Amino acid sequence: MISIVITAYNVAPWIEESIASACRQTFKELEIIVVEDCSTDNTREILSQIKDWRVKVIYNSTNMGAGASRRKGIEAAEGEYILLLDGDDWLEDDFIETLYNCAKKHAADIVSGGIRIANSDGSWEGKSYGNCIVEGREKLTRFWGERIVFMNNKLIRRELHDMVPYCKRRFIEDTPVIIPQLFFANKVVYTDNIGYNYRMRPGSLTHSATRFKNALFRALCAADLIRFFEKHDKELLTAIPLAEGYAGCISEIKDCRPTEEMIEPYINEWIEFSTGLIARLEQEEE
Repeated sequence: MISIVITAYNVAPWIEESIASACRQTFKELEIIVVEDCSTDNTREILSQIKDWRVKVIYNSTNMGAGASRRKGIEAAEGEYILLLDGDDWLEDDFIETLYNCAKKHAADIVSGGIRIANSDGSWEGKSYGNCIVEGREKLTRFWGERIVFMNNKLIRRELHDMVPYCKRRFIEDTPVIIPQLFFANKVVYTDNIGYNYRMRPGSLTHSATRFKNALFRALCAADLIRFFEKHDKELLTAIPLAEGYAGCISEIKDCRPTEEMIEPYINEWIEFSTGLIARLEQEEE
């Protein structure tokens, strides 16, 4: 069985299409878990009217954000593999079947398809890595800097989610999860099926972040990954420019000249960033 985990927050115009695309999959052994995150539009009402027996809706009692909501859905999933789907995106009908067949054929922990980006002006942009099998350090270095960190177009074996639980942050929460999962995966298979449709919305959380917020959360992500590779494979720190990225984020945060008003919405993340930076500076001085 495959589990599709959908997060839904204020996606009333698109959530029906998203769920319908999951239900239409040619691969039939599915469970579809929707985590509704206290929407302020009528997303909840729309979900209450869906009757497909494969669709299970989890209603958060408080707004938890994308990271914690996905983690909740993953923990409830029972499938051999898990695919993440945003509530405003949708899948082509054969996407899951194509990925699953590749996973079984190659005994792969992760199978990745392509992405079709639907821009707000009606234009489209496709992205695919073709057909290939990647092992060893190339799992991380070969496509670094492209869209390798995008997680939703990938079928991921459940055990990898057990090894690397989903990040609970509300922003840039994919990257600190998928990179360690790629590291632990036995192999990564890419298939030339552009079956994940990503809706580019200028007003979405991802695309409306301030410069300060973006730099702060990227710094936290970089720090997570630096700690991970320091523990598991220090040589990858030279192959992947994480330290440079972390330093760049710190410089950008300084340029923003953060005020109390800027920091207050992200006070917990600011404390995490500050204490982590102090600890790293002290480590370098030793």
